[in-house]
Amino acid sequence: MSLLVELSNVGRDFDGGRIVAVDGVSLAIEDDETVAIVGRSGSGKSTILNLVCGLDRPTRGEVRFEGRAVNGRAAWAALRASRIGIVFQNFFLLQSLSARENIEVALLGNLGGARQRRVRALELLAHFGLAERATLRPAELSGGERQRLAIARALANRPKLLVADEPTGSLDVQTSQSVMSIIGNAHREFGTAVIVVTHDEDVAALCGRRVEISDGRIRSDNRMTAMPTPAPTLRIR
Repeated sequence: MSLLVELSNVGRDFDGGRIVAVDGVSLAIEDDETVAIVGRSGSGKSTILNLVCGLDRPTRGEVRFEGRAVNGRAAWAALRASRIGIVFQNFFLLQSLSARENIEVALLGNLGGARQRRVRALELLAHFGLAERATLRPAELSGGERQRLAIARALANRPKLLVADEPTGSLDVQTSQSVMSIIGNAHREFGTAVIVVTHDEDVAALCGRRVEISDGRIRSDNRMTAMPTPAPTLRIR
């Protein structure tokens, strides 16, 4: 085990300091952890997630990745391209591209030529049960299929950290369980640390650690049980 991400006394203000979204948060996450960040809407949990992966910058404090402070947009962009996979709440899939092409785009600059990118994309689609949907665009996929595609894209570069913002927020119970099983599989097969922002306590219970946020501060930080073993048919290489 080693430290992967560390927030040190981090704060994030908006509107010239009139809105304090995150206030003095210190949080250390190791490279083998699955962490659920929970809290009510507006508690600051999504802001913390954005700070963890460099989509937002702290007003004060420091964010370190693998022991090093990360400064500047270019440095964060390089990390996200190679070390951090992100599953957005609204997917942010490219509507004009096919499922396969959405994954290939994530591989640009990180994996050889077009043929290698295509092979990797098709491999991931097959593992996520989307092989027959490779040529379809996001609008032609179901909500669960779009979510699986978003996870496949996030894992394309074998990241050290997978972050997911409300990954089951718009899904039914059965599909939500399937999505969390896939995320748990990624944790085991890739050795990927996982941070999930959720308001769903059932989803949080599937993670090994639960961090509760209220009014921009950590109110509790408890380790729980590990993520359940996923179905073998979802094995990811």
